[in-house]
Amino acid sequence: MEYKVKFTEKCLEDIEDVCLYINEKLKAENAANKLRIKIKDSVKGLSTSPEMYSKTEKLDRVKRVYRKIPIDNYVLLYTVDKENKIVYISHMYYGGRNYLEGLI
Repeated sequence: MEYKVKFTEKCLEDIEDVCLYINEKLKAENAANKLRIKIKDSVKGLSTSPEMYSKTEKLDRVKRVYRKIPIDNYVLLYTVDKENKIVYISHMYYGGRNYLEGLI
């Protein structure tokens, strides 16, 4: 059975903010469009292989197990709900940032 892949509202807002910044501030519309395509392509396989990306480091204060999808200078974080067969893509961070601290 395939998993459903869902983006949280916060993650969708983060993606839109990043693409808007790239498009408007950096004047790189093509780069923003390519990033959207890369995000879309990178999550395609999650419905059949939800554990295809590596786990993040474990932080004692973070109760969930997150997996990370590196995309250019960014990282998408997601969790897998095996019981309900849902992948939740919950965060998008700049790769240079300590994104694990943002989960606390």
